[in-house]
Amino acid sequence: MDYQLNPFKPGAGRIPPELAGRADLVAEYRRLLYQARETGEGDRPWILTGLRGVGKTVLLNQFGKEAADLKLMFIKVEASGDTPLAQSLTKELHLALRRVMSASDKARRTWHAAARAFRSFQLRVDPTGSYAFGVTIEPSLGVADSGDLAVDLRELLEQIGLAAREVNTVLLLAVDELQEASANDLASLNRALHKLGQEISPVPVVFVGAGLPSLPAVLADATSYAERLYDYRRIGLLDVAATTDALAVPVQSGGAEWSEDALGEAVDATGGYPYFIQAYGSYIWAARATNLITLDDVEIGVEAARAEIDRGLYQSRWERSSPTQQAFMAAMALDAGDPSAMSDLVVRLGKRSTTDISVNRRDLIRSGLIFTPQRGVVAFTVPGMDDFISRQEL
Repeated sequence: MDYQLNPFKPGAGRIPPELAGRADLVAEYRRLLYQARETGEGDRPWILTGLRGVGKTVLLNQFGKEAADLKLMFIKVEASGDTPLAQSLTKELHLALRRVMSASDKARRTWHAAARAFRSFQLRVDPTGSYAFGVTIEPSLGVADSGDLAVDLRELLEQIGLAAREVNTVLLLAVDELQEASANDLASLNRALHKLGQEISPVPVVFVGAGLPSLPAVLADATSYAERLYDYRRIGLLDVAATTDALAVPVQSGGAEWSEDALGEAVDATGGYPYFIQAYGSYIWAARATNLITLDDVEIGVEAARAEIDRGLYQSRWERSSPTQQAFMAAMALDAGDPSAMSDLVVRLGKRSTTDISVNRRDLIRSGLIFTPQRGVVAFTVPGMDDFISRQEL
């Protein structure tokens, strides 16, 4: 058999060869970007939520590709508890402005006011940073320099948006892992986007954020009107048809094919979880003996993939948890993937009330291992965590 490239792309955030089950969502977002460009006005910000590994980052990257196809500006940052959101935005906005200003003298003049506003903003949020433009840019006094992040971010985005409108483009601003940002940063972001959207003619700045299922509640805690501010989209597991396409199309494009029973077994094994689809598909491809993938190939590939997933996806999360947190999660695992009622966990852990286990609950939520789908209930943020825990020696 001739050597053939593996058509699957396992790993976090990599756009798969077949973005199955997401075509309608991507098409809708492309229309939103196109309309923003044609009208010169921004649109309602989006929030993507879902469990880890369902493809939220992939969608952000795909939205970025759609923006590039339309010749729009795109920046993406990842929120972190270690770095203020404003600093992350400053770094990426500088790169975007530097690119557009270097195109020509005319472009430099068009974006000059935006660059001055950026300098004012930068000197407030990251005065030690080095942000050169190739020419001297003086800060714009009285613009984006108040020290109030919500006000300054709005004024900065407004100046960028005005320049973008002049040259018929749009700024697409994406923030991944948004739940990791501080409460103050989220409140400021909400206020800035809210004010931008209330303008008579909102500038062509489009925002999309992504995070865990807890993100809507986190945003609402920051500012109550966040429930109405964003267009929330839940990103879930793929159905059988989409999972079949995600496995079958890459194999076919790679010059191979599935036997019917092998494809059915692989679809069942992934459970529609996009992270598993790419990992299992990659190992099954490598395990095949011919260009016809058999049931034996699936069994070998799935076993090898699960060993890697255990090490890379589950083991580190498990090991960095304290013994009492592990006991809490082990009690959750008894529900076999279903959400766990706190009242049931109290009984399983031999405690008297939910207060006795509230600290572990809080810390596991903060570390991104569990979330609260509804009051009094917790669930794992990573599909399959319950199965991994059930195989541990406790």
